[in-house]
Amino acid sequence: MDRIDSLRLFAAVAELGSFTKAAEREGMTPGAASKQITALEARMQARLLERTTRSVRLTDAGTALLERVRPWLAEYEALESGLAEDNSAPVGLLRVSAPVDFGARRLMKPVSDFMAQWPGVEVRMSLSDRMVDLVDEGFDVAVRIGLLADSTLIAKRLAAACMTIVAAPSYLESAGSPETPDDLTRHDCIIDRNKPAPQQWNFTRNGRTTEVRIKGRLTLNGATAAIEAAAQGVGIACSPEWAAREALDQGRVVRILPDWEPDHRDLWAVYPSSRYLARRVRLFVDHLAASFGDRV
Repeated sequence: MDRIDSLRLFAAVAELGSFTKAAEREGMTPGAASKQITALEARMQARLLERTTRSVRLTDAGTALLERVRPWLAEYEALESGLAEDNSAPVGLLRVSAPVDFGARRLMKPVSDFMAQWPGVEVRMSLSDRMVDLVDEGFDVAVRIGLLADSTLIAKRLAAACMTIVAAPSYLESAGSPETPDDLTRHDCIIDRNKPAPQQWNFTRNGRTTEVRIKGRLTLNGATAAIEAAAQGVGIACSPEWAAREALDQGRVVRILPDWEPDHRDLWAVYPSSRYLARRVRLFVDHLAASFGDRV
């Protein structure tokens, strides 16, 4: 390993706080990574990292070195990438995090098309509704829906994830069809805990916003489950259009309150800003934006 690679490995260990995670990112074993850091410390004539069985932290000398080499590494890697970008296809492992329902129902086709276009890229997907820590858990990019918390991550809007209000014809026959959002307070509504405010549904018409506090006997987590429950006549669901589309096409549910627009949530690609953005990540994010268009 040359000196640039050893400095890159050192920065990765410092960033991730783990030899194992840094070694995985750099494509080597933890033992090899430890030996390279030891060799770097010998060249620098200073201990750069304090190692324990549970953690790795920077020494004062390590902090000083990281502050000096991090900007230089970023410039070098950007230069390296720019020179190679026009001459080679992207290769390597792409680690992607996405919500369970959306990942299974709407992300597989774009991912499949991307892999067909770039056969040198291996995609490792993790579907979870948990808000993963991209840097700590080693993800290159996450697909997220909804409002984003302030962070050091870079976020690119991909499309609008529009919402719709649906119920089964059998439910509406027995309970009646609401004519205004306020009528929902007298209905059984399906509560989806995956939403930021599960029991508050917001609607807009002619520039006026209405907030409704809903209630219901069924609480769950997941848009697909909410639509299926609605199709079974359990109650009224407020779910993304992408989750409801098949049930709507089949007539198992119908739209209600068509003159009122539920709050939509945006679809985002999120990736770390503190490390070099590999070409495969940039191409993947651009591919998703082109695949989804204006809305999903």
